[in-house]
Amino acid sequence: MDFTREVVVPAALSEILGRIFAFLFDSIPRPPSPGARELHRQRLERLLGNIGSMVEEAEGRHITNQQLLSHLQALTAGMYRGRFALEVTDLDDATRNAVDDDDDATTDPAASNAGKRSFALCPSFDRAKRSRVTSLILGGNNNGGGGTERLAAAVEELEALTRDYMREFILLVQGYPRKVHRPVRTTLYMDRCVFGRHVEKERVVDFLLQRAPSPSGRAPYLSVLAVVGAKKVGKTTLVKHACDDERVRGHFARIEWFETPDVVRAGGHPGQYMWESGGPEYLAGVRRILAEPRFAASPSPSLLVFEDAWPMDESAWAALASSPTLAPLGDGSKLLLTCRDADLARLGTADPVVLRTLQQEEYWYYFKAFAFGGADPRDHPRVAAVAREISEHLERTFLDARVLGTLLRANFDARFWRKVLAAIVSCERRPLHVGVLLELLPVRGRLQSYGYCRSPPKFTVQDVLSSARPSGSGSGSEEGFTVHLCRETLYMDHWYSITFKNDDRAAPPPPPVVTT
Repeated sequence: MDFTREVVVPAALSEILGRIFAFLFDSIPRPPSPGARELHRQRLERLLGNIGSMVEEAEGRHITNQQLLSHLQALTAGMYRGRFALEVTDLDDATRNAVDDDDDATTDPAASNAGKRSFALCPSFDRAKRSRVTSLILGGNNNGGGGTERLAAAVEELEALTRDYMREFILLVQGYPRKVHRPVRTTLYMDRCVFGRHVEKERVVDFLLQRAPSPSGRAPYLSVLAVVGAKKVGKTTLVKHACDDERVRGHFARIEWFETPDVVRAGGHPGQYMWESGGPEYLAGVRRILAEPRFAASPSPSLLVFEDAWPMDESAWAALASSPTLAPLGDGSKLLLTCRDADLARLGTADPVVLRTLQQEEYWYYFKAFAFGGADPRDHPRVAAVAREISEHLERTFLDARVLGTLLRANFDARFWRKVLAAIVSCERRPLHVGVLLELLPVRGRLQSYGYCRSPPKFTVQDVLSSARPSGSGSGSEEGFTVHLCRETLYMDHWYSITFKNDDRAAPPPPPVVTT
């Protein structure tokens, strides 16, 4: 008892009290050391340089191994998160240290109508409040500790990615052949760059280049891949990039696209655009297209792409795919289906390629390329803060970034950007970029349609914003006018536009701006 009371109990109490004090001491926030932030920054920049070189090397190779592609996808995502952490930290510092006049703080009438309050929509904040709110938006705090922690977390993540088998990854990547470099197709046009979908594209290309089952063998006779994703997530764009690959173009003698009206028309229902249970009209159209002589007469393989495919009865499709009447289809022919319905993926003979929306870090870089062009957001901290909020409010679709980002770059002014943000926040119409343009453009007509056209529209968004559209005239018709939003040069040359129908009951537009 004396030993327990004199030795064991004091030792136990000392250990417990030591743990309690250590826990309390560790819980007290301490300012980071002056050199810690710069050390993390240097380590992060070094890691990003190494990973960026590896990603660039891997994306320049024809990789078919799925595990290597999965690791490449993880490296790419980590690289964007690391760059995002570095840039956000710099934007946080630049916003805190910016000394601007009150020109950007003028109250914007359009901002007061927004349904949601935000920093960029409240220009009456004083400079100190703006710094604090911007820090909340960008994930930092006023003493710089948040930036240090953000950089440290990014360093830890990237080191974990490169720690395990990076040398083996480099050696395996170097064993694959290089791609043919086509600088015109990858530098002059943004729409020719497959952004954030490199791994998915390689999966589609790998499927297309695989040898299909011989028609003289066992069923199924069709080799089918489904590309599944939500609306405007980039399914058609991904397939276009895959079809534009030099390996695919050299492998197939014929590549043809079929939109929903084309297939339904081939099925004998030219005026039908409504879905029906089981999709019998669509399935009948697919059957007739596959039996067309131009596909049966060619001994070389053909690639048929069915865009926005309708849901089809699984048993009826299985009967079609196992039908020996499809044997005349060229050996090695493939079918690609783009669809939103995950159930349609079961019709494929390979695992579907599922597209999800880009991560916020990746989408920021895509949006920034259109909104800022060659300008550095860190040189325009207040505009960059508004751009960050716009990027977060967008639904991470490619068309939203292209249309609205181009509009913002053409009007590089903080007041206009806050006006666009206010329109985005209060917009309920979809697609989002169409609703925002309806809010911003001073047109007297009402919306008639939006989509792609083969001939260039006469007017641009800037023409309409500056009221340069002649009163009562349109693009080829006095009943309406078409406004050009963006141009797509991949696989086919066409213009994405929005068409308004003249409305005489509406108020006339303001007079055109005359320059001398």
